[in-house]
Amino acid sequence: MNHEKNPNRFSDSAGVPWEGRELEENLFAGDDGSAPKEFLNAIAGFRTGIKSQADVVDAIRRSRLLVPLLAKLGESEIGANGLKVDKSAELSIVTVKAPDDQEALVVFSSVAAMQRWNPTARPVPTDAIKVCLAAASQLSTRVVIDPGSETQFVIRRPAIARIAQSLDWQPAELNPIVRKVVADSVYGEGAVSEFELRSADPEARLAGAELEVAIRLFLGSSPQEVRELLERVSKRWSESEDFAQAVDSVSIKLLPS
Repeated sequence: MNHEKNPNRFSDSAGVPWEGRELEENLFAGDDGSAPKEFLNAIAGFRTGIKSQADVVDAIRRSRLLVPLLAKLGESEIGANGLKVDKSAELSIVTVKAPDDQEALVVFSSVAAMQRWNPTARPVPTDAIKVCLAAASQLSTRVVIDPGSETQFVIRRPAIARIAQSLDWQPAELNPIVRKVVADSVYGEGAVSEFELRSADPEARLAGAELEVAIRLFLGSSPQEVRELLERVSKRWSESEDFAQAVDSVSIKLLPS
């Protein structure tokens, strides 16, 4: 073909000009598609009780993740060169409904894990910070890593926000701000003798709420009084901005008196 006489040499197949486009450096050019070692070490230690959820989240924050893109075919049009072009044959990021009915962004640590999930998915490498920024921008309150694999791990809304800001994250049960909010709310009730903060999802697989508040009451409260007490403390938590930012979801358990 004589490029000097080709009127389409300055545009792509859809007729969009090449002029003004910039090619960014591919930070993952040498990526072989295997899971980041730091993530694998952290998740292995977490499953055996050696490492904490915070250790895994910290490793994820510094890791490369793979975003699965699936083709969505739609309308077509005739491009500037007279060829038929798929107008909406685009690749879309995958979001799903999590078991707790929340919107979840699905990502993977390795090509192998992604292919087990969907062999037609196209892996696009990106860092975890950008993944969490994307999740936050589209109001996905969950990021599910490696669904259906042994390395499955779920990041909830508070951790998503911290990763997106390149900040460390503390589990709600270990967060001193959360402890203070709970203490201020329950110790104002004369019927409460003590409380404990626990993880309600210790495996990070969406098995329950994020935080469990276990409350022990003094003897003598009627069922109606207990219900009213729990309503009051729950209302105080919902009114606390600090609690809302640090806790994704909470359940209450009454301990034997």
